[in-house]
Amino acid sequence: MVKGTQDIASRLIPNKTRIRDSDGFIATVRYVGPVASAKKSEEIYAGVEWDDPTRGKHDGSVICRKTNQLVRHFSLSNSNQTGGSFLKVNKIDLGVELNLKLIQSRYVDSDAPLVAPNNLLPYCARTSSGRDKPIEFLGEMQVRKKQQLEYLNDISLRGLGISSIACESERELLTKTFEHLQELDVAGNLFSDWNSLFELLRIFPRLIWLSFASNKINDIPSDLPMRNGEFSFLRVLNLNRCSIGSFSTINILDQLCPNLEELCVAYSNLSGMKLEKENDGMDDCFEKDSDVTEFQHLILFDCSNCQLRSWSNQVRRFGKWPKLETLILDDNLLTSVDIQNVQQDFPSLKNLQIAGTCISSWQDIESLSKLRNLNTLRFRKCPLTDKIGTGEARAGTIARLPSIENLNASKISPKERLEAERRYVSSVSREMLSMQPLSIDSVKQGDTELSLMEMFKKLGLAEKYPRFEALVAKHKESMLVAHSNAMASSTISHTAIDVTIRSMAAESCTIEPLKRQLPANIKVERLKTMCSRAFGLDAELQILYFRNEGDAFPNELDDDENTLAYYGVSDGSEILMNEVDMKAREDEENKKMKLRNQMIEEQERHSNTLHAVRQSEIRAQISAVVEHGS
Repeated sequence: MVKGTQDIASRLIPNKTRIRDSDGFIATVRYVGPVASAKKSEEIYAGVEWDDPTRGKHDGSVICRKTNQLVRHFSLSNSNQTGGSFLKVNKIDLGVELNLKLIQSRYVDSDAPLVAPNNLLPYCARTSSGRDKPIEFLGEMQVRKKQQLEYLNDISLRGLGISSIACESERELLTKTFEHLQELDVAGNLFSDWNSLFELLRIFPRLIWLSFASNKINDIPSDLPMRNGEFSFLRVLNLNRCSIGSFSTINILDQLCPNLEELCVAYSNLSGMKLEKENDGMDDCFEKDSDVTEFQHLILFDCSNCQLRSWSNQVRRFGKWPKLETLILDDNLLTSVDIQNVQQDFPSLKNLQIAGTCISSWQDIESLSKLRNLNTLRFRKCPLTDKIGTGEARAGTIARLPSIENLNASKISPKERLEAERRYVSSVSREMLSMQPLSIDSVKQGDTELSLMEMFKKLGLAEKYPRFEALVAKHKESMLVAHSNAMASSTISHTAIDVTIRSMAAESCTIEPLKRQLPANIKVERLKTMCSRAFGLDAELQILYFRNEGDAFPNELDDDENTLAYYGVSDGSEILMNEVDMKAREDEENKKMKLRNQMIEEQERHSNTLHAVRQSEIRAQISAVVEHGS
């Protein structure tokens, strides 16, 4: 082994060192040594696990060139993937050092040549008439002034392949040069330990905002020299995708950074987190921990996709943080919501995000009404919403949570709340009518409210629909008409809605919009036929969107078989018709085909490997039988 190769190999630490290839893909070293399938048995390789598993070819095992047996050199963190590779060590990039020269290279010097002399870039744009038009760039010097390091309060060093920090003398120079620095982004680099993060905080003692995301530094070692309150100046810390695997690391951060206001640890593994003395037989183990003083200043906590499963045994711990206003729990395995202590749990929570969870019951959503300050909710892509559709899920959530002002990043208008609450009452009424039909005489005599409530109590639906009685009283003027309609029709989808249909396609965007009254149960397929006649665009080339009053962005009507009611298209909505980008569709189909072929090839390679192993085992068994017979 040549000296350079030996030097690189000596710097590789399995399960810690981070490397990158010439294409910028990043990996963690899992193994250093010879590979059984290599032509040269003495040659040293690095077995790596890629952050992007599609970059790899295998799972750390090979077929031995000499014995034809399966040899495993390392295992992947996800055994179901094939994100491993073997790289020659002389082709490995171990990253660069963070120093003053590197930072200066990211920003233009004030004396550097202009990119656009005379305000003109050295490029042209081709016009529709075929002429070249120069591209102007105005204000270059004004922009450059704001890029000077002596004035910058925030610096981005994202994705530069930084793996280490400069020597002591260089660190002093960095501190002196950037003593004013307040925000630093070093996400997506090759840092592999907590020492690097702590050294950055010591070099830049005025930092209040730090993003260290996508640097796999794992958990804080217990023997690492630390001092409580050492980084009290830090307010925001982003540790998403840092391979944190224990809540003890979160606790240590609270001690080191006692004034943190925002903490992000998405894509960590906090599955082992639990309340203290969870299994000691106490009915309310958390109340015993009433003196816990974790995160006294934390306002936002993002633990998306952290493998949390239990609200009562895990999430409830966050409820003791006194100033927590935003809690992001997206893509966890939570199946329920359990607000036990209305006075103490989440006293300041205003924004809750639980999209992508496993919640399947309206009772869990209704329990959120106990959070007295909650006004913003993100709730979608879960079993409950998937089975009833976007529109029904939104209306049901609005009706059940009277204090919510924003749902799924869209403000709730007074009109939408009114419609949602009436829809809720009508839905419950129809369910009661199916269980015990309301007499025609009671409706004609104007006793609908009384009859409904008597029936509601008699059927024991109060626990299932806790807001029904209050909403009946709130909307009692419209109940007679609503329930007469309910008796005439078994579904609210027969209600007519007024919509405006507008073409956004290039060939028909000047045509006057259509104003139509449509049944809410009309299918998207039939709506496309209507648009085809009005705007002259074939149905298969159409893509439809809708926008309700107050929506910031339109939503796609992506299934021809679903109805407008399914999507929640309401009275006064706008339907937008656009033309499908055939080139983009073709590119997407080609991409899917390429991925499909890659999967097939990978499966074939895996199958061939297993077949080779099986043949090797059979030959070994035959040899053993022959030897035994002889």
